[in-house]
Amino acid sequence: MKVKQLLENAVRHLENAKAILKEKGKKEGRFYTDDKYVSIAGHTAYRGVLLALNELMKQHGISKRTRKNVDDYRDFIAKQDRKMLNYFNLIYEQFHLVMGYDGIGNVRSVSEGFECAEELIEWVNNRIK
Repeated sequence: MKVKQLLENAVRHLENAKAILKEKGKKEGRFYTDDKYVSIAGHTAYRGVLLALNELMKQHGISKRTRKNVDDYRDFIAKQDRKMLNYFNLIYEQFHLVMGYDGIGNVRSVSEGFECAEELIEWVNNRIK
């Protein structure tokens, strides 16, 4: 898959996650209440961010084939841009842990997570050769 397609795929994951929440998340007040779909959306959004980061890491000589843990991503991003590390940490906590595992979706926090994810993917896009 070409780099441009990979980044488009990362953005598509975010859009799919938003659609899952909108269509099936059952928003009630300040929360999405269907934990199954909150979890699915969280994992989908987080995977989109990782797809973009994996491509950038690959271009910096970090193998795509090895399975990475969250600290591998943190170490890589910290060497590149400390602000983006804060974004990644928020994304990891919101999408992967709170939404993905706990199934909790505070509307405001989810929205902030999407904003950070979009900025992080744009940051990756600007650094891809």
